[in-house]
Amino acid sequence: MSPAPRDGWRGAYLWREANRNVFSRDSRLILLLCFAVLAAAGAAVFAAFQWTTFTQGLAASELQGRNTVVFQSADASIPTRVDRASCEALASQPDVVTAGGMSLVGPSTFVQLGPAVQVYAVSATLLPALSEADVNVGSELGFTGGQRLLLMPDGSAQTALLGQKTPAGMNLGSAVAVPLTPNETRVQSCVVTLDRFADTEAATARLSSSLSATGGTLAGTTEFAENVDPVEAFVNRPDRYLPVGLGMICGLVGLGMNRFRSSDIASYRFSGTTVRSMFLLLFFEQALLAGCFAAAGSLALLLVSGYFAAPAAQVPWVVAGAFAWLFVATGNLLLSRGDPSSLSKDR
Repeated sequence: MSPAPRDGWRGAYLWREANRNVFSRDSRLILLLCFAVLAAAGAAVFAAFQWTTFTQGLAASELQGRNTVVFQSADASIPTRVDRASCEALASQPDVVTAGGMSLVGPSTFVQLGPAVQVYAVSATLLPALSEADVNVGSELGFTGGQRLLLMPDGSAQTALLGQKTPAGMNLGSAVAVPLTPNETRVQSCVVTLDRFADTEAATARLSSSLSATGGTLAGTTEFAENVDPVEAFVNRPDRYLPVGLGMICGLVGLGMNRFRSSDIASYRFSGTTVRSMFLLLFFEQALLAGCFAAAGSLALLLVSGYFAAPAAQVPWVVAGAFAWLFVATGNLLLSRGDPSSLSKDR
């Protein structure tokens, strides 16, 4: 059993006193407590706003073809045919959302759509809608209704589904897509859509090595390229350290407020409180405040969790902010070591 401290302040007593000093109605630290809660909650809301803006930007660039890679002949004068099986097999590779072959059939006239509508033969692995219907009608062709019959140029009626918006590179918004027939083993191009967080350049080189083709040289291109990788820029943004910065600011404010509590500290010291116990009391007060900072930030993240892909990944930053607060709070040692007589004269 450890001996009692010289001044009689045991750990439990210090925690109880710190709790009273922080949470009592007449506490001088109540303003810092309110500021800490608002700062942590504000940081969580700001992070949610950043993530929403970031994902909206990615979605817009995806429609422009940022994550769509088209593998086709590098020289239009030299026809290149891609092996369909090797193309569709890319759908199982990492960072790939969909992959499949496309071949232009040519323009056709549809009674319900009008003349000169381009028709493409497409793999169902690239356009999953072709697993639900016989024909996929581009979203820009004005085809109304959900799944209904489309009168084909040869007079047959096929079940058709109104397609969703497709990214640049697929070019199916104003076209009709039909499934590739089983005997079509080679296609004009292989189209791959990647995960929005994938490194397009690295993935293109890796996927190209898995394709088989005959004829000319095969090249992978994207319709939309950026000078700065938005994912890397978002990950390395300076304001991701905002919770840490706020924690340090709160710690500094806490040091400043304790400086104006010098008469209270002098009272503790005159009553026999040692430097060690005085420091622990001040540190425990800041620890309670930092804990409220972490709790408020975590609760705010829970309330706005729907705006994040991985809300739990934001919690360590809030906790880091609380630890930054505690690190700054060690500066209370200087105040604890002050002469009681001098402290009593400071107001």
